[in-house]
Amino acid sequence: YRAMAYVERHVHKEQEQVYHVLDGEGLMEIGDEKRVVRKNDIVFITPGTWHSIENTGLGDLTFIVVTTPVRDE
Repeated sequence: YRAMAYVERHVHKEQEQVYHVLDGEGLMEIGDEKRVVRKNDIVFITPGTWHSIENTGLGDLTFIVVTTPVRDE
């Protein structure tokens, strides 16, 4: 069994994001790099950085994303 999770590659004009992986394993694309992320990893995304995340593990990929400011205008 493999749960699928995917956030397609995108960019924010003004927003910063912090991804905190709570459980599982995934592949995160940050700019031109791809990195494996696992439980307890924290990733900071600056405005203007293309990024995506997908589940590559055997179980669920659970993460929290904190975004500021609320709007990307």
